[in-house]
Amino acid sequence: MKESQSFIRVALILFNIIIFGSIGYMLIERWSFLDSLYMTIITISTVGYSEVQPLSAGGKVFTSFLIIGGVGAALYAFSIIVDFFLKGRLLNIFRGDNKMDIIEEQLAKLKNHYILCGYGIVGKVIARRFKYEGAKFVVLDTDSEAVSEAIEDGHLAFKGDGSSVDDLTKLGAERAKSLVVVTDSDATNVFIIVTARKVAPDIYIIARASSEESEIKLESVGADRALNPYHAEGERMARLALHPMVSDFLENVLPGSGRDQYLEEIEIDAETELCGKSVAEAQKLGKGASILAIRKKGKRILPKPPDDQIIEAGDRLVILGVREQLNKLEKTAEPVA
Repeated sequence: MKESQSFIRVALILFNIIIFGSIGYMLIERWSFLDSLYMTIITISTVGYSEVQPLSAGGKVFTSFLIIGGVGAALYAFSIIVDFFLKGRLLNIFRGDNKMDIIEEQLAKLKNHYILCGYGIVGKVIARRFKYEGAKFVVLDTDSEAVSEAIEDGHLAFKGDGSSVDDLTKLGAERAKSLVVVTDSDATNVFIIVTARKVAPDIYIIARASSEESEIKLESVGADRALNPYHAEGERMARLALHPMVSDFLENVLPGSGRDQYLEEIEIDAETELCGKSVAEAQKLGKGASILAIRKKGKRILPKPPDDQIIEAGDRLVILGVREQLNKLEKTAEPVA
């Protein structure tokens, strides 16, 4: 963007010099526009051609000022323009601007999406999972190569800073469902979380932490959950070793290829069909899907809720079932038109 603006500015300088010189010769020497234009160009380009016609005293003075004031600027402008063409950057810039316009149009349409800050090792794994699940998401990273890689992987990606209010606003943070912060730096993650809370106070934030101490700090500045991916992976491997059957069961119900059963989470809005229904009624609507837990406001969790438990606005349901059952239950959780 900056390079395209620089190119346009230099082109305008050159254009103004040419117009100024042409008008000057037309007024002083009474030449035609074509002769005046030609004289201006050969003067500022220093090609050494002779004058179109003999110059008057006024014309010589004007030419002297044109050489002093215009040649340096014109040569600089010519060098910038030639550099753009020789390096093949001109077309790339306009392509880039056009691509940026397209990306910004896509971002403006996003709603209930996920924002993934950081496209490193952990970020790539999360992005693949999002894509597999069909979730709407956008990758945000400060590194151009990481953004390019994300685009090559088929993801919507934007180069920017998660700690910038403007960038988070462009990504529709106030309309987003969740923000996942997985940069390699705890300090950077803190800045992103604090900024996100300013832009979208109610957004659900999950952050990567480098240690247990960092988990506490990240949650204290506004993250809803902070996790150490290495710690979590270690726990998973220990579970596999100690309780292989339990681990296999959990692996089987988590989303993934070849799975029959899925665990999903549904948030209840006041304008949905499920709001005010009992657990038993909700499970009938889901054609057999099981509600394993309800997370109430204030993070209180009700495991194995009784059949007569009423589902309220703001509740989050943890549901187990086959895809068809979950789809039916999710439709009843959509706001009533």
